[in-house]
Amino acid sequence: MKRIWNALRYGDAETRKCIGSVILFSAAAIGIIAIAGLLGHFYLFVLGMLAGIAAIIVSQTFTLVDDDFVAEINRDGEKDTVKTVTVQKNRVIYGSGNAKKQEKKEQKKRDGFDTDDGKIHAAQFEHYNAVVLKKIKKKYRLKRDHRPIIIDYSKSYRIKECPAFIWRIHNKVYLLLLEKEPRRLSISRDLIRNMGYMPGIKSDPAKEYEAFKKENLVTGVFKEYLPDYYDSKVKNDTLKCKNLYTIYPDICISNRSAADVMDLLYLNFMPQDKITKSEKINGFFKRIYAANILYRDRVYSITEYKEAVEKALGEMCYAEIPEREFVITLENLMKGKFISQEYVDHYKDMRNRIVSNNPH
Repeated sequence: MKRIWNALRYGDAETRKCIGSVILFSAAAIGIIAIAGLLGHFYLFVLGMLAGIAAIIVSQTFTLVDDDFVAEINRDGEKDTVKTVTVQKNRVIYGSGNAKKQEKKEQKKRDGFDTDDGKIHAAQFEHYNAVVLKKIKKKYRLKRDHRPIIIDYSKSYRIKECPAFIWRIHNKVYLLLLEKEPRRLSISRDLIRNMGYMPGIKSDPAKEYEAFKKENLVTGVFKEYLPDYYDSKVKNDTLKCKNLYTIYPDICISNRSAADVMDLLYLNFMPQDKITKSEKINGFFKRIYAANILYRDRVYSITEYKEAVEKALGEMCYAEIPEREFVITLENLMKGKFISQEYVDHYKDMRNRIVSNNPH
C-alpha cells in the first residue's frame, strides 16, 4: 500500500491514470456487490464481478517500476527517501510469479542496477538515432529548456561516462540517462541547492569515454561536454587530472556541464578546502576564490567572472570591517592573481570615498 501511495503522490500522470483505473474498478466492484447483496439482485452481483475482473485485467497490463525519487525534506530537516514508481506497459500478461520475478530482474539489468559481473560499466549509446531520440524525449516528456550534460560517475545510481538530459518541473529535477536503455531519475529540488567540487581526479584519457571515440548522433551532441584534462602536478606522473562537480547524492558531472546545471537550478558554489575553511580569510576573498575556480574550469565566462568579482568587491567597500583587513584582502587577491593592480587602486579609492562621506 505504501508503494501505491508513493506512486500516487510522486508519480507522473500516466502512473496515476493506471493506478486510478484499478482503484476505480475495484471500488465499483465492491460497491455493486454490496448493493446486490442487500437488495438480492443477481444481475447486480454479476455486474460487480465483471467490474472486479476488469480491475484484475487492467492491473496486469502494466508493471510498476522504481523511479528513484527522494522526497522533500520534512520539518525536522530529515530527508524523506521514497521509492516512487512509474508504469511500464506489459507486452504480455504474466501468469506466474516466476515470470514476474524474471521480468523485474531483466528490468534491473536494462536500468543498469544489476549486471553479471557487478561492475559499473560505461554507457553505450551508439544505437540511438534521430528517430529513436525524438521518441524517447516525447515518452519522458522533456521540457523545452532541458540541457545536455555528461555524468562522469555516480556510485549510488550506477552511472559511468553517460550522456544525459537534465530538466526541472516545479520541485523535481529530472535526469534522463542515455544508457543501453534510457533511464530516468528524479530528485527533489530541495536536495540540490549547492554544487560540490572534486578537483584533481587522476585519469587516463585514453581509457575513458571510449564510446565517444565513435562518430554518431549522441557523440555529436554531447562531445563538447566532455571533461577537460590537464597535466598532474606530481613530478614524473604520466596520468592526467580532471575536475568534476557534484550534485546530490554523488552525481559527478564534467566541468563543461557545470555551467548549464548551475544556470538551470540556480545553485550556490563554494568548494570545501583549506582556504574556504580557514577562519583567517574573510567571506569576500572566499567568494572571489570560488568564482576564480569556476572561471578556470570554464564554468564562468570572463564576463561572469568579472561581474562576480566586482559584486564582491563593491559589497566589501561598504562592509563594516577594519581598514587593515580591507587592504590585506585586496593585496592577497592581487597576489593570488584573482584581480589586477588597477582593481586594487580602484576599490581603495571607492572605499576612501565611502568612508569620507560616512565618517561614523
